[in-house]
Amino acid sequence: MTPLSETEKNLGKSKRSGGRGFMAKAIASISALATLAGGMALGAVTAPAAFAANGPTTSYDRTLGNAQFEAARESNGLSKEMDYGAILHAWMWSANTIKAHMDEIADAGYTSIQTVPISTIKGPVEGMQFTENWYYVYQPSGTGIGNKVIGTEQEIKEMTAEAHKHGIRVIADAVINHFTADWNAIQGDWKNSSFFHTRQEGGCGDNGTAINYSNRWQVTHCHLLSLWDLNTENQEVANRMKDYLTRAVADGIDGFRYDAAKHIELPNEFDRYSPYYDTILPNGAQYQYGEVLQGDQGLNAPAYPALFDKYSTNGGGNTASHYGNEIRAAMQDKNISSGRLGSLQGTGVRDNQLVTWVESHDTYANTNEYSSQLSAWQIRMGWGIVGSRKGGAPLFFNRPQGSGGSNPRFAEVSSLGDAGDDEWKHPEVVNVNKFRNAMEGNAEYLRNCQGNNNCLMIERYKTDGNPNNDGMTVVNMDGDKSLVGMDTTLDNGEYVDQVYGGKLVVNNKKITSGEVKSGKVHVFYNASNSPRASLSVTGAKSFKTDTTQVTLNARNVNNARYTTSEGDSGSFTDGQKITIGAKSAVNTQITVKLTGTDTDGNQVTASETFTKKDPNAVVSYTAYAKKPAAWNKIYAYVYVDNNAAEGSVIQNAAWPGELMTAESGACDGTADQVYEIPEDIIDQAGDDPIRVIFNNGGAGEIAGNKFPGDSATDDPDDHVDAAGLLIDGSYVWDGNITSGTWEEASCLAVTVDSVKISPSGTINLDLADGATTQLTATVAPAAATNKPVKWTSSNEKVAVVKNGVVQGVGKGTATITASVGGKSDTVTVNVTGEAPVVHDTTVYYPAATYGANSTYLHYRI
Repeated sequence: MTPLSETEKNLGKSKRSGGRGFMAKAIASISALATLAGGMALGAVTAPAAFAANGPTTSYDRTLGNAQFEAARESNGLSKEMDYGAILHAWMWSANTIKAHMDEIADAGYTSIQTVPISTIKGPVEGMQFTENWYYVYQPSGTGIGNKVIGTEQEIKEMTAEAHKHGIRVIADAVINHFTADWNAIQGDWKNSSFFHTRQEGGCGDNGTAINYSNRWQVTHCHLLSLWDLNTENQEVANRMKDYLTRAVADGIDGFRYDAAKHIELPNEFDRYSPYYDTILPNGAQYQYGEVLQGDQGLNAPAYPALFDKYSTNGGGNTASHYGNEIRAAMQDKNISSGRLGSLQGTGVRDNQLVTWVESHDTYANTNEYSSQLSAWQIRMGWGIVGSRKGGAPLFFNRPQGSGGSNPRFAEVSSLGDAGDDEWKHPEVVNVNKFRNAMEGNAEYLRNCQGNNNCLMIERYKTDGNPNNDGMTVVNMDGDKSLVGMDTTLDNGEYVDQVYGGKLVVNNKKITSGEVKSGKVHVFYNASNSPRASLSVTGAKSFKTDTTQVTLNARNVNNARYTTSEGDSGSFTDGQKITIGAKSAVNTQITVKLTGTDTDGNQVTASETFTKKDPNAVVSYTAYAKKPAAWNKIYAYVYVDNNAAEGSVIQNAAWPGELMTAESGACDGTADQVYEIPEDIIDQAGDDPIRVIFNNGGAGEIAGNKFPGDSATDDPDDHVDAAGLLIDGSYVWDGNITSGTWEEASCLAVTVDSVKISPSGTINLDLADGATTQLTATVAPAAATNKPVKWTSSNEKVAVVKNGVVQGVGKGTATITASVGGKSDTVTVNVTGEAPVVHDTTVYYPAATYGANSTYLHYRI
């Protein structure tokens, strides 16, 4: 479905509605919820924070958390991360058709398969032809599972089960913004006027369909192509859609592509909180991305993948429509300059949050024919680029058989439910996919061949001295070329062209031998037909007990052995547990190293370090910051990033968190604000990451209100990403909202040894004498005296305390506590006596003196 940006409004002209209807909508009342920056609901049971990664019906549990799936995925050499691996868009294939081709799909190197929408629909109404018929799957009539194109719910279950046997995951297209325009065709239990926006409330003309794409209210409240627009502010609508998505995941679906996602408002985009995304996204899916076509004024594009990513274990993203436009234009003029195609043009969205393509079903199938006239050769050339890049999850759209290019858009050679043409398994496409899988995690460098803009080299490298870990794809659109003499990032060695059999030789970062043919995609790397070997050590990275157990994992590895820094060693099998820590003192690190060989005889290694901590030690994490000049106040929102679906979020306070403590010259002058992470959060977090989001107290999805923003670096070494700043010690933010740094503090964190209250013992207060006293807290050592002291009263009906000042309010006994850095001290306060009675005195003034408008009480003389 087309969300119609200003630049692509006309893509959906042929998505005809099947009827029109009119009704009134009762405005539903929805309580406002406290939200995490970017829209994460924190204070309401209807909007859980994130789904449980190990729940019984989650995609993760069935796939990456399942040994059989992992063995199949590794055997087929498929990517681990869904936000990286290639996606086959099996457009209009039935579940049975997909199932029948599963061996070929695995052999072709696709990490995921994307299906058509699987919900109940009105049609198709023109048999199984494509023309004027394909778009019915994008116009649901309800939230049942199964339709005439994809097949029955049971067939979907069987297809996903077969995919998992091959190590492949399945993404279902999901239409969650609207229903069919034919009111009579809508599922009975959905025929409720309050479930849909009225035709008038968006303020659009033409019966609610004339959308101004610079007006976000209209984009999110008007009726796209006359289709009934769901009232996504209604909690019951959100609950119903959540139920549908959860049932789909239970049927084996691993991810969702959300049609017309930008037509659904962000949680706090308008004055009234919308619970929709916060409700439907915690559904157990592993990967979720949205059709958010770029180009609209006022569209906060980065906020959508931030939401999708937050509620998914394997990433989330947006469609890279701008980059697709650029790729198609480059194919037409044969100008594939590295400068032109280097950026994925995410407009604030990180590269690993983008789904890239040469064409999509919208650019192909609609009457505008943005891409249908491209030839199969041009599509392959474009795929050589998008499929080889480090960033994005590339999607290969499968055209109907005999269609496109010089043929009609829909030649009607095949029918709805059939597989399309064979381009998805062309040798150039397949080997680009396999190259991509082999290069997962590698860096990239783009350069043109000998300066010619019609030939592009996409280099993927590790710089580890092993040529088996590097490679490059060369897309050459015109003219044979020698690559001899060119610089390269690849390690020294020979690289085999997996498509056409040639060789590339590298010596001292120079290509000394190699050529490419005109009009070909060459894929140079040393592929192995052996299953990928892997070793890993898992367990708590730190422990306070005398010993702990860690698990050793070995997949497709021979002669697997382990050694520890404590002197232990031996052979092991996959899943074996060993005990460490008995021979180590507290506050020391223990390293476990694994070695083995793969089936080709190459060495495989892995290591992990664990810390034995003092069970009596107090752990201190401190966040320092410089307050941005544009902010009046600065808060620290702290939470544990554990993806928990149930129960409350572990956090220091509801958004915006707690006010930081102003401290001039803090941390050797690098900061002026300080916040200590509460010890109970550190204890509850265990080995889960703790994150900090600095903010000014405003809504998190508004740019400039928080750091980090919704687009941030994905480099794990700098502790920064859109989910928040990772804190595992003392760190400093420099106060730059757009490109700030988050670095380990140069100042040493000071551990509190003790805190003492003065006066000590028992304090007696008499209400008749005002019942107040000043307490002071002395913190040791002296270097810790600047740490904020927290004062609390055990019974505020007897006494309250603020900054050490105790005020008696009623007879009784209360305990006053001063705590800092995990240490505390207490005093007892006894409050007695009676508060003096205050007598009122009324003064009357003569009315003649003060006039008729006086506010005093007067007497008449």
